[in-house]
Amino acid sequence: MMKKGIKGKSVLIAGVLLVFFVTSVWAAYNMVMDYRVYQYSGHKAKKPYPGTLQIKVVKDNRPEKEKVQKDDEHPYTFDALWSELVDEMLAKVLEKEFSQSGLVTSVDLKNEQADTVLVIELNSFHGRWASVSQSFKPVYDIYGNTEFSARLISRKTDRTFFKKSYTGRSKTQASQFRNKYGFCAIEAGKAFKEAAVKLMTDVEIALSGGKVSEY
Repeated sequence: MMKKGIKGKSVLIAGVLLVFFVTSVWAAYNMVMDYRVYQYSGHKAKKPYPGTLQIKVVKDNRPEKEKVQKDDEHPYTFDALWSELVDEMLAKVLEKEFSQSGLVTSVDLKNEQADTVLVIELNSFHGRWASVSQSFKPVYDIYGNTEFSARLISRKTDRTFFKKSYTGRSKTQASQFRNKYGFCAIEAGKAFKEAAVKLMTDVEIALSGGKVSEY
């Protein structure tokens, strides 16, 4: 009985270790609900706008290298690493960012009757790793990148408040002995947050009657 018990525990431990190893490389990341991957900006509007906002990601123009894994050493994050479609995940993150900012009365992804609509075209969103040459430590440089265009439209008047391109960049280093794709996911989230804060600032300016800078 003792030997069977020890053998059973050994199998269980081996199984746990195997799952940990596999999930550390192939984990399904999600920016919406996992604070380890994405921490919301905490951006707050200076003045609330008494209206409703719909957010729509209408196009995903990302290059194939950001969507599909080419080989085991593919340096970019790819769609299979995320637990849901990337455009839908990022739309949900924006929905929550705008909701927490207090800028408008309500934010919704499906409200076709909202006073204003924010139309997004996603052009780039990835984390990327690269080996550091001439380094005494086995480390990776980890980069995050986000690029999208946004257009804010009034549904009542069909007026376009602004149309503008946004970018976000981030960089860190990580040991080559750790999960590089996990760090890539985090840096991708940091880059997206940087662009999202710029966008929220411009939407507030536009809804308050100001002119949004072209740059």
